[in-house]
Formats: sequence, C-alpha cells, structure tokens
Amino acid sequence: MKISAAVVTFNEGANIERCLKSLDFCDEIVVVDSKSIDNTVRAAKKYTDKIFLRDFTGFSDVKNHAVSKCKNPWIFSLDADEEVSLALKEKILQTVSEKDALDGYLIKRADFFLGRQIRHCGWEKDYQLRLFKRSKGSFDGKPVHESVLIKGVVGKINEPIFHYSYPDSRSYFIKMNRYTTMQADEKRRSMLVLRMIFAPFFKFFKMYFLKAGFLDGFQGFALSVYSGFSEFVKFAKMMEPATVPGDGAILLRAPNWIGDAVMMTMVLKEAKRFYKKVFVAVSGAGVKAVLEGNPYIDRVIQYDRKSLSSTLAAAAELKKENIGTGISFSPSLSSYLFLLLSGVKVRAGYAGDMGGVLLNRTYKQDPSHKREHVTEEYKKIMYLVNNSFDFSAAKQGLYPAGKAAHKPGGRRILMAPFAKFGPSKMWPMEKYIELIKMLLNRYKTAAITITGLKEDNTFILPPGITGNKRFRDLRGAGLDVVMREAKNASLFIGNDSGIMHMADAFETPMIVIYGATAPYWGGPIASKAEQLYEGLDCQPCFEKQCRYGHYECLKKITPEAVFHKAVKLLG
Repeated sequence: MKISAAVVTFNEGANIERCLKSLDFCDEIVVVDSKSIDNTVRAAKKYTDKIFLRDFTGFSDVKNHAVSKCKNPWIFSLDADEEVSLALKEKILQTVSEKDALDGYLIKRADFFLGRQIRHCGWEKDYQLRLFKRSKGSFDGKPVHESVLIKGVVGKINEPIFHYSYPDSRSYFIKMNRYTTMQADEKRRSMLVLRMIFAPFFKFFKMYFLKAGFLDGFQGFALSVYSGFSEFVKFAKMMEPATVPGDGAILLRAPNWIGDAVMMTMVLKEAKRFYKKVFVAVSGAGVKAVLEGNPYIDRVIQYDRKSLSSTLAAAAELKKENIGTGISFSPSLSSYLFLLLSGVKVRAGYAGDMGGVLLNRTYKQDPSHKREHVTEEYKKIMYLVNNSFDFSAAKQGLYPAGKAAHKPGGRRILMAPFAKFGPSKMWPMEKYIELIKMLLNRYKTAAITITGLKEDNTFILPPGITGNKRFRDLRGAGLDVVMREAKNASLFIGNDSGIMHMADAFETPMIVIYGATAPYWGGPIASKAEQLYEGLDCQPCFEKQCRYGHYECLKKITPEAVFHKAVKLLG
C-alpha cells in the first residue's frame, strides 16, 4: 500500500531537510507551510513539489489541510523537527503491507533536549499516533497539543521517531511563548493565582523526582525547571486579559517608506485584539494610501513631520484621546517627539536616534540587524509593550479603495523598474526593455504594465514597446490603481521597492532583483518568489548610490536570467 507523508512547517529552515530526507520511503510528500519567511520552502522544494501555503489557524487545522492534499490510502504525519529512524522506516513499510493492518498506529518518539536524549522526566513514554489509514483518521481540532482521532483499532510501534524539538534554550522559550499563548486562549480556569503559585513547583517535583529526571543529568534538571516555569507562564497569561492594556488605545507611528508600511500591516490585527482603538500616524500621503481602509485601524492621521505647526496640531488632536501606549516603527527623533507630544505614557521604539532618552521602552538593534527580516524587528518592538502578542498567524493586508477590477483571462505581468530609494536599487532600464521585448515575444496574449512616479517618465521607452497594444504605462498613477494592478497581476517583476511589497501583500508570484539591499532583510514574506541576489563582497551596502560607482551587483544580473525565472512561474 502506498504512503503519503504530511508535514506542516513555519520557519523550519534549520530542520526541514533532515525531516524530508528521512521520508524517502514514502510515495508522496505533502508540505503545508504557514508563510515562512526563512528558507523553509526553498529547502523543501528539493524533496517535493507538493508544497501548499496556508495561514496558520491552529495545528489541527493545518494538519488536516495537509491530509486533504494527500492522495494515498496511508498517511504518515511527521513534524518538521522530527526524523524517521531506519528501523522505523522498515517497520512502517512492513506494517502497511500486511493484510490485517490496523487502522492507526501509535509510534514511540525519542525526544532530545539540549543535545541529549531524555529517557526519564515522563518523556520516555511519548507515543504519538502518526500512521493511519486516510479513511479512518483526522486531527481532533485542538489548536495546540493536537492528536489524531481514529475510527477503528489502534496498535503500537516501538521503533522510534527522533524528535529534536529543543536543540538550545532559545528554541525552547520561543516555542514556550507560542504554545502558552495558545493554551491560555483555549480555556480560562478557576483559581488561577493558586495554580500560578503551586503548579510550577509540582511540575518540577513530578518530572525531576517522581519521573527520575535526575538520571538525565543537567538536561533533566534544566527540562524540569523550564517545564515548571512554562506552567507559571501559562497561568499568568490566563490572567492577563484582566490586566493587559486592552481597554484603551494604542498609537502606532508608521514607517516613512511605503514598503516598510506594508510590512507593518502584519501587526495590526494583533494590536486590535488587545486595544479598543488603534490609531496610526503617518507623515506621507503614500503611506496613508496603503493603510486606509484597513479594518484593524480606527483612524489614520497624516501630518507633515517637517512642519512644526502640522506636527503640533496632529499631536494635540491625539492627546485628546488619552492614549496610553505608543510605538514608533520609524527610527527617528521626530517620530519619538511626536509620541511624547501626543501625551502617550508608554512609548516604545528603537534605542537609536535619541530613543533611549525620549522613549521608556526601547529595542536595541542586535548584531543580527539587517541579517534578519525587518518584520522580526517589528515584532520585537511590539513585545516591548505586551509580550502576549501572538504573531504566529500574522499576515500583511492591503485594502485599496473602490471595487477591485475583474481579473481578465490571460497573463498579466506587472513591472516596477524604479525605486525612490535611489539608483543602488534599480536594475538598469535597458535590461528591463530587453526583458519586456522577450516576454511580449514569448507570450502573445500577455499584457505588460509598468509603474512608477511621475518623475520616472524621464526614462524614455522605445516606440516598439510603447506602441504595442499589450503594453500599458502607469507611471504617475494613483496608489489605489497600482494596488489593484498588483492584486490582479499573474506575475510581478521588479526591484526591492514599495510596489514589490504591495504585490507581496496580495501574494502575487514575483521575481525580485536586489542591489543595495538583500532578501533576508526586506524581501517578500508571503508570495511565491524567485529572487536574484549576486551576494558580492560589498553587498548589501544599504547605500542609495554605489560607493564604487560600478553597480556590479545589478549589472551582473542578465535579462535572460530573469526571463527564465518568469517562464518558470508563468509556464
């Protein structure tokens, strides 16, 4: 009998290859990814082409979705931080080939913690139902600590799955924060204060003494302590709705760049979950345009940060709202002053640019700055005011004014050849021209649109392109028009720009060309993306102009390379 492996992932770049490589005995591998922003999907493509993107709505939900995509009669569910032992591979193949095979099987897990297999602490009896007949089983619907419900007879397999859930303390606390939040949301219990006081001690005592965790050495002691602390955090979070700021308002000072503002939208839904009113202050019409209509914003307030009168007027208006909490995603002195002038009591943001003086909660960019995605910094700043935020299912959102245009048949390619940031982000225009010619010639019914600002009209396109009925020039068009075009496009091709992030928010397939910046800092987080990045010694530099004047990071990328990626995505 054939077997389908079902794996769900989210930012599992460090584990996914080990996991999928161990599934070589299965006839099919299905991966459901909850919009990872690391290399998870790229790595998974080496082992399967059956990869599906889905928002995280609870473990049971995404795992059932993975099962629904499987076609074979037997399902083997494996987590990304797990590996199938050689003995288990042989046992599974033997089991499913038997005529009298049962409907499902519990499989033993060998759990590792801080590099050591835990043989006590209660973990030695860890059996999980992972192998089952597709027609007989499904996950139980619990968002956390999910399990498979079987309509039939269940057996047990002792050959192990290796479980590398916690290679270090950092990974433990990251997962603990996520799981305890989900557990707290699941159910509110009585006597929370007593439970918060005594449950950690009983958990430690049970694991370390009653379950002989002391025989697992330092790892057994650390695991028992951490597990006790996890109990404390869980019950503390259950109490938070009565004490966490949620009955007031929060003011978010948006970034000044359109692309950064688009990425900021991923925190809005969670902000609205805790605060009755969400105000967003912006200093530019472009940023305001991408935020207007967002259902998680109560009001967008625009002011001119270069005008003292405009700044004071907007701040005075906000001061009437008695806003208790404010966050600046713009690392600038003027933004921090705006929060102060608005009467915000709890002010959070970056430590630089006088943030340490004007703010009372600051995030100091660590050595990973510009080596991790900018949205990770946004989350860390949000955690400064409330560590109960849960961004595991966060996603970007744009809501352009007016009805979205009907997407006609045929391919629609949107190009953004320009970048307001500067020439260090712009792939040479002559290369775009050559690429447009190649695409128009390859796809006889495809429509190609370019976007940009009015000042970008100084770049003259050849008559052979502008005279083509399938070519449209939207330079100077309003952002609402551009957003609808990004939403309806079959493919986006362009530089690292605000328009790229708009297309990303709509999950439009894309090809992104990098110069001064890099994919791991401000690249797409939602879309199916092909990215061209040379990775030269001087790259990324984050300078507006090439300090050497050669722009080799952009010139080395050929139209042919972009064209081949376009064919791959368009078919």
